[in-house]
Amino acid sequence: MTVKTFLLACFLHILLFTVLALPEIAGADEKNGLPPIYDLMDGKTPINIHFADIIEDRYIVDVEWFPDNGLAPLLTGPANITFTLADRDISFTKTAELFHIPNFRINEEKIINGEVFELKYIHLFERPFTFGDVNFDDTKELLIVEKRGGQRFNDAYQVHLIQEIEGSNYFNVLDLTKTKPYSEFDESTKLSPEDNTIWINYSGGACSSEAELYERIFSDYQLGNYQFKLINKLVWYYWDDAGNNIGCHVNAYKIVNGEEVLIESQSGPVDETTNTS
Repeated sequence: MTVKTFLLACFLHILLFTVLALPEIAGADEKNGLPPIYDLMDGKTPINIHFADIIEDRYIVDVEWFPDNGLAPLLTGPANITFTLADRDISFTKTAELFHIPNFRINEEKIINGEVFELKYIHLFERPFTFGDVNFDDTKELLIVEKRGGQRFNDAYQVHLIQEIEGSNYFNVLDLTKTKPYSEFDESTKLSPEDNTIWINYSGGACSSEAELYERIFSDYQLGNYQFKLINKLVWYYWDDAGNNIGCHVNAYKIVNGEEVLIESQSGPVDETTNTS
């Protein structure tokens, strides 16, 4: 193929693409370049979802979702998530601020008519909520994903404790979103079931971060058996008290009676890239 023939083929390909794309371009929203259907993603128009499978072998889940096309990623917004026990007449609702289901197939007519979308939870490759044991008591907690709601656009997690008493009908869901360390959970959180500890990381950039180590406190009081205590803290810095750049350093602290006690043997200069000595 000559260069002239190649260029002609490229021109015809571009021309064909332009002709085929014209209807889509004409239908795009002049304000943001999106198709008109995305005007329904205004944070006020609900998308109703029913998960057709029973989740964790016990929950029937329905969602009222309000995607906002001003949020990223696309198809993110507040949602009311209702969990109903499959074997008991008990239900509870939790609210997510940044609920997200990627690749959700939008149907404008169904949204306008208020019809229910049926999904299979098991088929979702990225789940907007999940269940897992995050406090090492062999009982799964409910974790609701706040998409990109954490530091550095990591996903954050709401943690809700499922409380039940064996041999009774007692059922309660305890909101832990304001209780440390649960309130700080995001994708950077590190769980260590081997020693019942959790590392919480606060990323402030190169050599401007902090980390906290929490240890599980077990209790014989079943409804109060979810507490942790702060036992260690790391603080990375490169300015001294006089404002001089002294290179990357770390201070390691042990927490004693609520007070930070410097561990000199673990403190000092570190590599700025790895934050390690």
